[in-house]
Amino acid sequence: MKITFPIRVYSSISIAFLLLLAVLTGRGQSNTGSIRGIIMAGGQPAPFVSVTLSGTLKGAVTNEKGWYEVTGITPGSYTLQIRYIGLLPQQKDITITTGQQLTENFTLEKDVKALQEIRVTAGYNKFARKEVEDVARLPIRNLENPQVYNVIPKELLQDQVIISYNDVLKNVTGVSQALVNGSNSFNLRGFFTTSYLRNGLQDFKTNSIEVVNIERIEVLKGPSATLFGSSLVSFGGLLNRVSKQPFDKFRGEVSYMAGGFGLQRVTLDVNTPLSQQRGLYLRTNAAFHSENSFQDVGFTRRFFVAPSLLYKPNERLSILVDAEFYAQKANDFNRLFPQTSFVKTNPRDLEVDWRRSYGSNDLYQRKPSATVYGRVDYKLSDTWKSQTSVAYTHAIQKGYYTWNELMGDSVSRNPGYANNIYDYTQVQQNFNGDFKLAGMRNRIVAGLDYFTTVERSTAAEIYGFDKVGIKGNDPQYYGLTGATLSAALEKFPFSETSTGQHTYGAYVSDVINITKQLLVMASLRVDHFINKGSKDLVKDTVTDKYSQTALSPKLGLVYQLLPQKLSVFGNYMNGFSNNAPGRQPDGSVINFKPSQANQWEAGVKMDLFNGKLNSTISYYHIKVQDVIRNDRSPGRTGFRIQDGGQLSKGIEVEVIANPFSGFNLIAGYAYNDIYTINTNPDVDGLRQWTGPAQTANLWLNYYFLHGPLQGLGIGVGGNANGRAYIDQSHSAGMFYMPAYTVFNTAVSYERSFYKASLKIDNLTNEVYWGSYVGQMMPRRLSAGVTVKFGK
Repeated sequence: MKITFPIRVYSSISIAFLLLLAVLTGRGQSNTGSIRGIIMAGGQPAPFVSVTLSGTLKGAVTNEKGWYEVTGITPGSYTLQIRYIGLLPQQKDITITTGQQLTENFTLEKDVKALQEIRVTAGYNKFARKEVEDVARLPIRNLENPQVYNVIPKELLQDQVIISYNDVLKNVTGVSQALVNGSNSFNLRGFFTTSYLRNGLQDFKTNSIEVVNIERIEVLKGPSATLFGSSLVSFGGLLNRVSKQPFDKFRGEVSYMAGGFGLQRVTLDVNTPLSQQRGLYLRTNAAFHSENSFQDVGFTRRFFVAPSLLYKPNERLSILVDAEFYAQKANDFNRLFPQTSFVKTNPRDLEVDWRRSYGSNDLYQRKPSATVYGRVDYKLSDTWKSQTSVAYTHAIQKGYYTWNELMGDSVSRNPGYANNIYDYTQVQQNFNGDFKLAGMRNRIVAGLDYFTTVERSTAAEIYGFDKVGIKGNDPQYYGLTGATLSAALEKFPFSETSTGQHTYGAYVSDVINITKQLLVMASLRVDHFINKGSKDLVKDTVTDKYSQTALSPKLGLVYQLLPQKLSVFGNYMNGFSNNAPGRQPDGSVINFKPSQANQWEAGVKMDLFNGKLNSTISYYHIKVQDVIRNDRSPGRTGFRIQDGGQLSKGIEVEVIANPFSGFNLIAGYAYNDIYTINTNPDVDGLRQWTGPAQTANLWLNYYFLHGPLQGLGIGVGGNANGRAYIDQSHSAGMFYMPAYTVFNTAVSYERSFYKASLKIDNLTNEVYWGSYVGQMMPRRLSAGVTVKFGK
């Protein structure tokens, strides 16, 4: 299915939609009053509690700090109703007068009877978990933030019965998978983006990412170097995983799932208070995952455990220490490149049997890793707090691999061996303040950041090991094994290298309320980058040592047309990428400066109808400057200069809604146009391997909250991707992945102590391909059961 959504059509729809919403919600605010307050439960702020005024359509949902506010209330007497499943409801009679700003705080108690009945909490907009501090490192709400971001909460992972990290990102507007088979890499606004951030700090892993320990995933759009540096983000944005943390109740669950292609999966999530009096809590997540490929060869075996310890001795101090340990053995790296002549333009015409992998199961890699994370939060005063964080990761990638090229009626196999060791460390100190200056509210973060990496590699590769015919039963097909490759590699020299880098960063960001409705965000970062060079351990030589300093500014404006309901925003954001010096053919060395990306973006954010509709619509324009390119001047063959560029522009629309109780949806559409400028006349202006220009996602879910079907949940949705180019040029033509639409469905039945689920991936058995020209998984049926225990 080819997708065609012209920008003008979406722009017209968006404008009309906004005008309609403005009419529906823009009731005059004069001669009215308001009510606000904080709702607590179990000694902690209670998020997502429903607050309504009887006899009206007005209400609110508390944020993660337990804060609520209802504005525009006509003077009169009302009953304020407070409800949340699992907590005893409360109500209070109130009287609102003209101009009054009433404050009412509540403390809710546990509803033991309701908890014993059922734990389904689908009666609210559960996919709209936008109120998080990580994205700005500040306590500002989504409608106050001039940056576009998406949040995928664990509730969506549970409804979709997700077991693959790649499937999680299919719910994010404008994100497409870059490399297939658990590579943790994606295209974001046309830029290659890796998922190496967890809890805001580095988490460099080459193994597949386990989803059992994910509380939510935050996707920030656009160059974000101002707060996060340049080493772990791209010009398109960043991906941050937030892990599950301990809490003050004994609760847990164990799950088992089985499905097609040998899927076997067991997970565990147990939380227990070690000492309520001392504020000591432990939570442990674990998983065993095993599955085979739909092809003749391919498997993944993964064991994962993640303990997390929280210590809260008092209201001012909180200490969190957690870890993630992986042991993975897999050969899920099947990759087939088309022939460079582009005689055939897409994989449908290649006459390849896509069920064949052109490898063997004894060509595999082991990818163990360990990450230790620690964070100390301390409240310095009523207006200032400190956060100190550290993360260390040790990861290994060791074993055999192969990648293949199509050459006419044959496949050329290129196997190799790698033993890569990675050590990454990051330390970060943040100070947050919330105070008034000259009558204006300031929310500020000032931070210091140190990031260092050491990578060691031993590797060898045999290009053109053999050729296998794509038609018939070529006996050579079985000639590539671990034994034959090991024997062949004995005749090849191995490279042994070591690299190291250090980055020292300092940054500050301030959100200023010029008025209650007009906010300005101003941010600045300075980074000093040191590359210790690449050391050849065989020759004992070091090359490419250099250092660079870069500034990264950011400016944003937000105006709330309807306070806490509708805002318009604009931003200027900067990102940078360090460039190593280059040695020219004449022996001279040129020092390149960092490449810079500058984004201009504008849009609208909505949180309407008492939180039942959440939406973001934006247009962005990212221009990359100082890109290094080949000098094409006469007599300058092999010389490099730095005057190339790249342009990425597009629109993104996200809608998260809960139109009626029990029904939730999340949908998105994105159009991206990206191409190079002044790099090579043969490719300038043409889209390359940057993902599809158009993507769309949709998920609909309904839970029966009452009646004989109470606890039954039904979900259906899918993804549609437009044509994605692997390569194209004016002279050689093109090779592309065809457009496709894939549907998935999930059905579950949940009671207080158990949950059963049934899932079908690729419901219509669509044949489609990912990057590196690998066919994606056909239809698969899987079923699971979860047993719950605790309070």
